[in-house]
Amino acid sequence: MNWLNDHKNQLNLIFAEAKETVRQFPSPLDQLGLAYLTKFDPTHEGSSKNYICYLLPFWMKDICKLPAESFNKLSLANVFVMLYYFIQDDIMDASKGEHASKLPLANLFHVQFLSIYRELFPSDSPFWDHYESYILEWSKSVTNERQSDYFHEDKFQIAKKASPVKNASTGALLLANQDDLIPVVTNAVEQTLVTLQMLDDWSDWEEDLADGSYNCLLASIRKQLQLSTIDTLTPEMIKQQLYVHDFFVDYGKTADSHHEHLLTLSVGMEQLLAFHDSLVQNIHRVAHEIKERRATLVSGGFYYFLSNSDRF
Repeated sequence: MNWLNDHKNQLNLIFAEAKETVRQFPSPLDQLGLAYLTKFDPTHEGSSKNYICYLLPFWMKDICKLPAESFNKLSLANVFVMLYYFIQDDIMDASKGEHASKLPLANLFHVQFLSIYRELFPSDSPFWDHYESYILEWSKSVTNERQSDYFHEDKFQIAKKASPVKNASTGALLLANQDDLIPVVTNAVEQTLVTLQMLDDWSDWEEDLADGSYNCLLASIRKQLQLSTIDTLTPEMIKQQLYVHDFFVDYGKTADSHHEHLLTLSVGMEQLLAFHDSLVQNIHRVAHEIKERRATLVSGGFYYFLSNSDRF
């Protein structure tokens, strides 16, 4: 089963339902909510594709036997979980309060996923203990990341920045009476989240360097250069490591080790494994492209012109 294509029709329905729910919000939060949802809607070209947030419930089909409606509800809930926590990130990253208008919207998203969870899980369900634990994990992780080197001290703290995503996997296992699998599935999901963050941090390193946000790639380069916490890491130093010293190759080896760890878990979630493999291959692709571009430049300007011209 393909981790994405086999679920596209279902995703269309999930996001259509999410849009219909948001349309019921009071004005102007309805339009603000629809605009925010569109930024993460995988059916829209150019949107941010946070696949694990809304596909994880469907990947649980590999090991859980549940009615289709249960997977649908968990996916819809995770859409609102995603929206809620991205707003929290926006607000925490803002320096001048420009996202303050999103606070009421965040609370409406919060109400939506809570409503779904209450429908699925009675008040005495252990789901609520896990739910609270994931909020606590998220809170600790986002609060302490600037003072810690998670990537080298405790990689799974990186995953805990997205802990609420695990509501879907844990919820599915509880509904299927397979709570004994929660520890190993949690391990697999967290390992995937770490590698996903590695890839995201490659895309965001310049922005993260400018605003001082923690970044796995930057932390790795800082460690490679044996810089202290007070030493300055400059864009030139980073580019030297990336484009001259092939640092991204080692970055790919770290991702390989993550995949090997996933394989040892034997969790049976083939779609999650395939998604993780796609992340690892994307990291290797970047390393290869860096080498290719450098080789092209070394070959001379005219060759570079020919190889990059649509006219030839």
